[in-house]
Amino acid sequence: MTSPAVNVIRSDDSIAFQKKLQLKAHSVLDLSGAKGLRFYSEKKFFQRLKENLNSVRPGITFLGPGDFHHLSLCLLDNLKSAPVLVLFDHHSDMQSSPDDLITCGSWVGLALKENKIKKCVIVGVNSKDEGLYKSQDAKRTVFFPEELPHEIKLSGIMREITEAEWPVYISIDKDVLTKDDAHTNWDQGRMSLGELLEILEAIGEVADVVGADVCGEWRLPPDPVFVTVDDIKKTNINERANLKILEKLLEVWQKDKKNSKISLYKF
Repeated sequence: MTSPAVNVIRSDDSIAFQKKLQLKAHSVLDLSGAKGLRFYSEKKFFQRLKENLNSVRPGITFLGPGDFHHLSLCLLDNLKSAPVLVLFDHHSDMQSSPDDLITCGSWVGLALKENKIKKCVIVGVNSKDEGLYKSQDAKRTVFFPEELPHEIKLSGIMREITEAEWPVYISIDKDVLTKDDAHTNWDQGRMSLGELLEILEAIGEVADVVGADVCGEWRLPPDPVFVTVDDIKKTNINERANLKILEKLLEVWQKDKKNSKISLYKF
C-alpha cells in the first residue's frame, strides 16, 4: 500500500517552530501571506484558493491554528466521492454564516449542505454547542459530547462507521484535547491524547481512511520579537502531540483492508 503524503500548510507562523514536524513533511505550502483567510473567507476567494491546494497530495495535512479549519473543505474537494467525516473537535463547526462566507465555525454545515460528506460524526464536542440543538442536517450528524465516558464514545463511533460502510476522512482540532496534551487559542475539551490515539487505532481496524487533517496550533505573535518562552513551551507541547498523532495516522492509513474496493481520490 502506498504511503500517504505528509503535508504542512503554513497558514501562519504557528508551525514555524515545529522543526521535527516539518522534517516529516513531503510538502510545505506557504499561505502565511494570504489575506482574508483567518477565521473566514469570501467564497469567491476560497474558490481561487482551491487551485493552490490542488498541489497538496492525498494524505495527512497539518493546517495550523483552528482559525483555518475551513481549509478542510478544500481537501474534501480532492475526493472523488463523499466519505464519512469523523471530526474530533470541541466545537461542532456547524454555525450559520452569511451566504457569501465560509468560516472556521461553519464549514461542517456547508460540507453537509453541499454533499461533500455522507455523514458527520463529531467527537468530544462541548455539550453546550449550539450545533447539538440547531443541527442543519440532524439525520446525517451524530454527536458524542465530551461528557460521555471514553468507552461509550469508542463503541458508538465504531457502530456509526461500520454501519455506514463508507470510507472515512478524519479531521482533528486539538482543542478537543485537555491542556495537558495541547494548547490552542480556543476553549478546550476533556479528551486525553491517549484516548484520541486509541480511537484512531480502532477506526483503522474497521474503515478505510482516505485522508486526514490536523489543526489547533498555538497562535503565535506575528512578529518573532514578541514570541515568549511560554509561546515556545506551548508550541513544543503541540509538536509532541502532532508527532504522535501523525505516527498513529500513518499506521491507520497503511492497515490492510481486505474488503477495500474504493479509491476516492481524483489523482
